[in-house]
Parts: sequence; structure tokens; C-alpha cells
Amino acid sequence: MKKIYLVPLISLVFFSGYAAENDQTLSANTIEEQNLHQHIAMLASDAFGGRAPGSEGGEKTKEYLVNVFQQLSLETINGNYLLDVPLVEVSVDKGSYVSILQDDGEKMLEQGSETVFWTKRVQEQVSVDDSEMVFVGYGIVAPEYGWNDYQGMDMTGKTAVMLINDPGFATQNDALFKGNAMTYYGRWTYKYEEAARQGAEAVVIIHETAPAAYPWQVVETSWQGKQIDLKREDMGLNRVKVESWITHSIAQGLFAKSGLDLERLKQQALTAEFKPVVMKGLNLKARLNNTIRFTNSHNVAAVKKGSLRPNEYILMMAHWDHLGTKEEQAGDNIYNGAVDNATGVAGILELAETLNDYNNERSLLYLAVTAEESGLLGSAYFAEYPPIDLSQVVAGFNFDAMQPRGKLKDVVVVGYGASQLEDILEKKLQKYDKYLVPDPEPEKGYFYRSDHISLSKKGVPMLYADGGIDKVEGGIEAGEQLALNYVTKDYHQPSDEYATDWDLSGIAEQLSITAEIILDLANSEDWPEWYEGNEFRSIREASRMSPTN
Repeated sequence: MKKIYLVPLISLVFFSGYAAENDQTLSANTIEEQNLHQHIAMLASDAFGGRAPGSEGGEKTKEYLVNVFQQLSLETINGNYLLDVPLVEVSVDKGSYVSILQDDGEKMLEQGSETVFWTKRVQEQVSVDDSEMVFVGYGIVAPEYGWNDYQGMDMTGKTAVMLINDPGFATQNDALFKGNAMTYYGRWTYKYEEAARQGAEAVVIIHETAPAAYPWQVVETSWQGKQIDLKREDMGLNRVKVESWITHSIAQGLFAKSGLDLERLKQQALTAEFKPVVMKGLNLKARLNNTIRFTNSHNVAAVKKGSLRPNEYILMMAHWDHLGTKEEQAGDNIYNGAVDNATGVAGILELAETLNDYNNERSLLYLAVTAEESGLLGSAYFAEYPPIDLSQVVAGFNFDAMQPRGKLKDVVVVGYGASQLEDILEKKLQKYDKYLVPDPEPEKGYFYRSDHISLSKKGVPMLYADGGIDKVEGGIEAGEQLALNYVTKDYHQPSDEYATDWDLSGIAEQLSITAEIILDLANSEDWPEWYEGNEFRSIREASRMSPTN
């Protein structure tokens, strides 16, 4: 017997699979593939305008989620499904620019094709005048590695020019940082923050596709136009004035103008002995005219209370936002975000409906977070101002950009080697003749690029696992081609759109297996731990030993 839920906002019909109320055994076919199609098709439709926080489409998205949670009779955390996330939107207006002052004149950088720039400072105008440019290698200060790219240089008022990723990727030496696997020091977010701590006035990151893990077009489309940040008490005044990227070809020309060899300096930057190099004759100038708008977005949360231990939680999380609509862009200007991340949202909605028919001794928390595309802001706010005790979150599962590759033999764990949740997953996969694969692209730093990291930093064991590339029909070669097509053609592009012929069988199967794991944890007294030596283990241990526990 099918259950039908009518959602007033878009008159969408939901179907759920049958589950005997007292039967706690789930099968690998629990999740309804057709339901996933319906959720994704709606969330990624043009009517939702790319789901940008603060937009009409963003409001529709939140209403959609609330309606589904209400239909499932799930409870709220604090009397409302919507949890406030105060944001500020800063748009760099026309007439803004970044230029390089040179001995023989001024080079104006072309916004989009040569540079992308913005500011985290909530000010209507930001100016940088005649700021000396300094190459600071990778822009990393890491005491545990004996590393300081700023050693001996007072960066006050200067512009830090730096490479993306970290030295381990460039050398592939496991003894240097983590070798091929990106560390947090390789993330662009860290680099801007560290430069501000060093007193820099502006930052220029040199883009290269391999170490960045995405082509220039991703930079161009992701960080132009409206930029969203948390509304901070200091209004972003602790950040550098200008945060920017430039293309590799532009960088080569600038270094040559200064009498420097970029490739040679890149080699020098691979050792802890590296010291900053002043780019003689080059100074940065910038004028950013900003339109500022304060807004209040929301995380959307719902709970199925536990029957015995309601204050202990199993978390399921996905981000509901995407890049919205670029009004100034000709042609298709709606960034629908079908894979990223209508799939993940559809996943937690289907988990909520499936698990609704089963008893859970611990509470099940469904969390759709906002502003992930702006720097994991929704999950960061949830982690900093949690409406529940995070030490009581037993485990968390993150769902982000699940690609429609059909049925697969493997499951990939991003950030592999972190916690006992991986052991639980591997054991469950054996039941279905599947195998677990460590993150095949640790150099791309996906572990630091999705919302689970916000909770991990607070000690919560999080699992970010997804279907792999070994297709049941077509094997690894076919799966790799699908993955490559998405990254090179559709990621953060208007072409990330839903198609009715998507094969969601693999996603449905993976979600069903995850549902089994969640139900097992929800009806046990187990507390999965971070592995010995993991950077988050001590945080977890300290939180679990607090007087409230």
C-alpha cells in the first residue's frame, strides 16, 4: 500500500515504500527511486531559480522542505523547523577593478577572464592603493610541520601572492605534509584567513587546474556576483580588504615583469627554508564598490524523537542551496544544481520517509543547511551555535552531490581513515557484495569542501561516503568517464540540470544501505570513535568527558 502526501507549494505527490511497523529489517531496495526523481526534478527546476539563499527560489526551497517534514509529522528542535542563520550579501558593482601598477604603466585585469575578486568586509567601498606585492609561496604557517611561508616578512599593507594547494601535492612526497592528499592548509579559505592574520591588505591566489582540483571556469562562475557570508560582529574587518584569484598565464606575465621566474620560485617554495620574495616594481591597486544587503537565511531541521534515548542523535545532513541565478549573464543563467545538491536533499527526505516506519531508540535528526556554496556557512553556524548538545550526536552522515551513475560495485569514503564509521560501512557492504574504496582523489581536498567538516571540527564523527565509479554495467572505465564529464562540464555550471533519463538506482541502493546503518546505530548503545591519531579525536573525548555528560 502506497502513502501519498500532497505538498501545497508545488502540488507534488510523494510515494513511500511499504515497511512493516515492527519489522526492523531493511533491504537494499528500501529507498524509492521514483521518489528521488520527483524531489530532484522539483528542487532543480527553473521555478526554484538555483536555490540561492535570500532569493525567491531559496524561500521556495525552505517552504518545500518544511512541507515535507510536516507531512511526515516530524518534530521541530525549538518550536520551528527553520533555524536562523544571519547572513550578509555583498555584491561587487560595475566600475570595480583590480589593477597592477608596473614601472611602465598600469595593467587593468579583466574581471572574469583574468581575475576574480571580492571582499569579506561589509563596507560600501573598499580601496587598496599602491600595495607592494610579495610572493609568499603557499601562504602556509604550520608549526607542526616546521613551516612558515611568511618568515621574516612584515606583511602589513602588502599584497600576498601565493600558490594553491600545499607542497605535498606538488612533490607527491608522503613525508611532506600529507603527500598527495590535500591538508586544510591547501584550501583557499585557509589561505585568505592566514594572510589576514599576517596583516596583509590583499591576497592573490594563482590558479592551476590540477592543484586547485577544478578549472578556471569554476572560479569564474563561483565567486563573481553576489557573495554571501555570515553576519559577523566585526562586519568582516578582520579579513584582508581584497580576496582574489588570477589565472596562471596572467601570473607568469606579472612575474616576468618583475624579473622573476614563476616556475623556479615554485620549486623554491617546496622547502621549509623558503622565504617571501618581494615582486619588485609591482604594486596592487583596487577599488571595490559594493552593494550590501542583510538577510536571514535558515537551516531546516526536523527530528524523529527516540523512544528510549531522545537526547542522543543520529544526524543526516545535506545542503539545500546552490548558486542561484546570474541576472547579468546572457543565455542560460540559472544554476539549477541538480547534482549539487538536489540529490543530497532528496536523499535525506527519502531517508526521513523510509525511517519513519521504524522504531528508533535514539533520535534521528534531519538537517538541510544553507549557504554551503558560500563557504559552508550554514553548517558552520549550526556548529558554532548548536541548538542541541553536539557531544550527544552519536554520528553524522553527509550527502553532497550524488551523481547518477547507475548501480555500482563500490562505495568511496571521502577523507578515508578517519573513524570507526568506516568499519561499520565496510561490514555492511559485504552483505551486498560491494567493496569500500579509500578516497581516490585525496589531493582535491573534498574532505574539507563539504559541510561535514563543520561538525567534525567539533568532534562529531562524520561519514561522507558515496557511490564509486565501478559500474555494474560498464565497469570502472564507464564510471570514470561519467565522473570526468561532470567535473569538466557541469560542476557549478548552468548545465547541472536534471534529466528524466537519469539512472538513480545506484543512489537509491546506497541510501538504502545507509538507512540500515543509521537504524542499527539508532537502536544500539554504540558510540563510534575517531581512529587513534585523528586530529578530531581529542576534541570528541573532551566533549564526551564534560560534566553535562
